[in-house]
Amino acid sequence: MSKSVQRISLYVAIVALLTFGASAFAAIEVAKIGNKTMTDADVKALVGNLPQAQRQQLDQDDDTKARVVENMVVEQLFVQEAEKSGITKDKDFTQALERTRRQLLAQRFLQKNVQPKITDDNMKKFFDKNKNRYSQDEVHAFHVLLKTEAEAKEVYGKAKGGEDFEVLAKKYSKDPSAAQNMGDLGFFTRTRMVPAFADAAFAMEKGQISQPVKSPFGWHVIKVVDKRAGKAVSFADVKEQVKSDFQQESINELISSLKKSNKVTIFEDKVKQLHF
Repeated sequence: MSKSVQRISLYVAIVALLTFGASAFAAIEVAKIGNKTMTDADVKALVGNLPQAQRQQLDQDDDTKARVVENMVVEQLFVQEAEKSGITKDKDFTQALERTRRQLLAQRFLQKNVQPKITDDNMKKFFDKNKNRYSQDEVHAFHVLLKTEAEAKEVYGKAKGGEDFEVLAKKYSKDPSAAQNMGDLGFFTRTRMVPAFADAAFAMEKGQISQPVKSPFGWHVIKVVDKRAGKAVSFADVKEQVKSDFQQESINELISSLKKSNKVTIFEDKVKQLHF
């Protein structure tokens, strides 16, 4: 075979391959709205983030496929009409769009910087370091919830002075249930309480009364009346909870690092003066 014939044959083969490839991977039209074409690629982009099990179910359900495409068509009709009407120039729309942009950027930043850390190996290390957090041990405690540290210190002084703790809880506690239960929280595990409260209660001995403890709810004075051991817990038993906790701690560490590197200052006195 001559070189010229070889070149022609090679050219024909390449053209055939490109033609086949283009037809094999060409987008499939699933709907048309005026001059705009909606393809299978558009549908796949929409459902691509669904769990695999849901996508497989969708593959086998023609009615659901039709509803998905119908909803996409309706959405596109609304979008087209909104753009024609000038909504995109409205101030409230542009502000909402900017808020959404900022939220999406923040979410993607977290995904990029935190998600790669959430591995089984790292979660296991976190579990081993924080085993007491997942303990099934229980504490039975009473508490008095106060609004300010000064109030909590006053109640603490009365309790240490020998005044009946249940009477103090009924008289002073801001917990709505204290009038009926006298501050009795019953037995609870660590995970049932916010970290600050749990850390304080589980560090105490039976019969001990705590110094004021701050939590998101206010200031607590705690009295532990009983403790009992729970069953041993393995990493596998609490893996999902560990994942959630480790992810949140990783986010908190990232926030702290960013605040420090960017020299963030929040003027709390000015914040308190805000009115909405």
